[in-house]
Amino acid sequence: MPQQTYVFTAELVGFEGVRRTVTVHDDLTLVDLHYALQSAFGWDDDHLYSFWLGGAFWGPEAGRYVHPFHAASLDPPGRSACARLDELDLSEGQRLAYVFDFASEWRVVLTLQAKRPVDGRAVARCIEKVGAAPPQYARS
Repeated sequence: MPQQTYVFTAELVGFEGVRRTVTVHDDLTLVDLHYALQSAFGWDDDHLYSFWLGGAFWGPEAGRYVHPFHAASLDPPGRSACARLDELDLSEGQRLAYVFDFASEWRVVLTLQAKRPVDGRAVARCIEKVGAAPPQYARS
């Protein structure tokens, strides 16, 4: 099968009208999707994170993929976000839940909008920004 680009919309929960559209090649991983989201929202990559393929925040462990370091520290070990997108059987319209920074709990609802042929552009990038993202850390 030819390589594809996955197009995700990312809606920041609790901040109406703040969303991003990111594209990630299908041979990349959830870690790469995490980095694309970090860049799109202007966040520093200094916290743990999790994805839930079932779309529910803090949903069942069977569908949870976590920061690789965190996955290795769990007993039993968790599913690592090193999982490749093309191996996750994602379908168009599917919603995923993403939490970054478990203390601040930034929540993002991801929707896989489309799978498109690769167009030769960057392998992971933000293609649309709507609304201003709040600062990662509140100012004192």
